[in-house]
Amino acid sequence: MVWSCAKNMEEGLVEQSAVEIEISDKAKEWMEEYGADFLVDLIDVYLADTPKRMAQMRQAVDGGDTDTLIREAHTLKSSSAIVGAMRLSALAKQMEFAWRSGNFAGMAADVQQFEDEFIRVKAALNALKSSPAGFVGQER
Repeated sequence: MVWSCAKNMEEGLVEQSAVEIEISDKAKEWMEEYGADFLVDLIDVYLADTPKRMAQMRQAVDGGDTDTLIREAHTLKSSSAIVGAMRLSALAKQMEFAWRSGNFAGMAADVQQFEDEFIRVKAALNALKSSPAGFVGQER
C-alpha cells in the first residue's frame, strides 16, 4: 500500500511537471511579446472564467443541454490553449468533437476528467503568477 501511494504521488508529480512545462513554454512567448503584466492579467481572466464555464458544463450534463456542452467545450479548448494548457485544450477538443458527433456517452466522466486536469493547470498558473520570470526560467 505504501508503494502504491508513493507511485501515485510520483505519477502526480510527473503530470504536474508536464503541465508546468507546457505552460512555461507559452508563458515565455507571451512575456517576450507583451510583458509579465499582460501575462498575469491573462492568467487572472482565465482563472476567473474557467471555473464558471466548468460549472456551466456540469449543469449542462445534469440537464442534458448538449448545445451548452458543445459551446463551453469549444470555448475552453481555445482559452486553455492561449495560456499553454495544451493537455486541457486537447481534452476540451475531444469533448467538443465527440459531442458534435452525437456521442454523449460518458459525458459526466469527460467533464470530471477536465475538472481534475484543471486543478493541475490552476496550480501551475498560480505559481507562474507569483513569479513570472522565475517560473519561466526554472529548469523542469
